[in-house]
Amino acid sequence: MKAIVVPGVTDLNKGDQALVWESYRLVKDTGLFSEISILKGGDTESEKVKMCSQTEARGYKLVEGLLKHPRRGRHSDEGTVSDSRLSYLRLIANGVLDFIFSALLILLCNKNGIVSVLLTAEFKERLNHFKKCDVIFVKGGGFFHSQGEFFSPYLIWYFLFYLRLGLRLGKKVVILPNSFGPFDGLTVPKQIKGTLSRCHAIYAREHVSSKALAELLGSHVPVMPDLGFYLAPSSNAHELDSVLKKYNINTNDKIVGVTVRPWRFPGHSNSEALYESYLESVGKFIDYAEGQGFKVAVCNQSLGPNSHEDDRNAIRHLRNITTKFIWIDEDLPCDLLKAVYSRFYCLVGTRFHSVIFALTSRVPCIAIGYGGNKANGIMTDFGMDDFVIPISEVSFVALIECFQSISKGYDEVVKKLNDSVTVIDLKRDELIKEVRLSIEGS
Repeated sequence: MKAIVVPGVTDLNKGDQALVWESYRLVKDTGLFSEISILKGGDTESEKVKMCSQTEARGYKLVEGLLKHPRRGRHSDEGTVSDSRLSYLRLIANGVLDFIFSALLILLCNKNGIVSVLLTAEFKERLNHFKKCDVIFVKGGGFFHSQGEFFSPYLIWYFLFYLRLGLRLGKKVVILPNSFGPFDGLTVPKQIKGTLSRCHAIYAREHVSSKALAELLGSHVPVMPDLGFYLAPSSNAHELDSVLKKYNINTNDKIVGVTVRPWRFPGHSNSEALYESYLESVGKFIDYAEGQGFKVAVCNQSLGPNSHEDDRNAIRHLRNITTKFIWIDEDLPCDLLKAVYSRFYCLVGTRFHSVIFALTSRVPCIAIGYGGNKANGIMTDFGMDDFVIPISEVSFVALIECFQSISKGYDEVVKKLNDSVTVIDLKRDELIKEVRLSIEGS
């Protein structure tokens, strides 16, 4: 059998990269597939190089996608907190055209005569990858949510496109552990329910999401760990030592790691003020940690593809607030970045896969939660819900209280992490068996 992992890989986002790599490994370990492909990310050739080169270098097979991003590879250095009016108009225009095209493609994809006339030879070849596959696997992650933005209907349509296409082609669609909800916005609940209710198997990556989706679908949604938990840190000691040496980090140093990100605070009218408050709170915490004798290392967890997904923009802003940190300004593959995190004493993480990388390295974390249920849900399942702060409520006092609590009970927290990771390791074998049985038994 043949399988495709969707949506497209994004090497610039190390959490996404880890999820795609681990989705591929899990599908391979079922032993059912002779060929597994990963969907390419990016629209322009330069964007594809940035978003796919590390994955290609690891030997994965990549295939071209069918649906472009509304930005069409045009990513401004501006728009960290909000898009310009011109950018919004361009996105809307492209989105409308894409909606019409993708709706027609789903409607007509099984009509070979019409397809052969309307589509180019190159596009038909791309479509044939989907026609020839047996199962479409949706990588783990957290993109099945919306918070009532005016573009929510299109956003959900965009994320559901490959699922709808696969179902129309009569393929089995398996959604690997994801976060789900909230489902706010016009048509969003209807779209989610109408598509996911027809999927072959669905897994939530934490109980908050399982409950939210089960209420919508009216059926049980099993919980399995986020696949990012299973990423093994790089075993290349030379590469790790080179990174640490470059930034003057020694084995005896007590390091507090930090990840920050641009965020638009959807649903809030004072997004710029909240963004400033968030970074100022983190900056004050960095000054505090440095004053307590720690080195503070801020890492790039995501470098694009657009300004809102490029953590370096937030780090540059942070540097205007404080300079008392080391900026590990590198484009490291996810497994090497996880190895770096494993050297930390503690991590204050906004990017949630930075938290996951650290947790599975037995490094205590304070999670700054944003964008749906993932942070609260996963930290709750780890028994660490006391160390989650919503991004709109971040304050210096809240960060200090969490950090002091971790420091006072450090050994106990590490033991709790060790116990949780042991349980999680067993769950992967269980998930492989469930996926294999669901595919073979239907």
